[in-house]
Amino acid sequence: MVGNKTIVLEPSTNTHTMTNVVDVEKIDENILKIKTSKNSQVLHGEHGTIGIEAPHVIKYVQQELNPVTKKLQNAWD
Repeated sequence: MVGNKTIVLEPSTNTHTMTNVVDVEKIDENILKIKTSKNSQVLHGEHGTIGIEAPHVIKYVQQELNPVTKKLQNAWD
């Protein structure tokens, strides 16, 4: 993806978005390397707005060990 756009950080009913994204590189299924412009923000209705000062952001999906299946799974809060 290349441009100066808004992306969805996780698809859900309680979505966080990031504005003014220049580029997104998918490292693997759980990690994104996001290049931002200097006025990028993370938006979420319940938490308010967070200004991003760094030119690069790493977004990852937290994983946890399921004690029943003994397998890693995405964490949900």
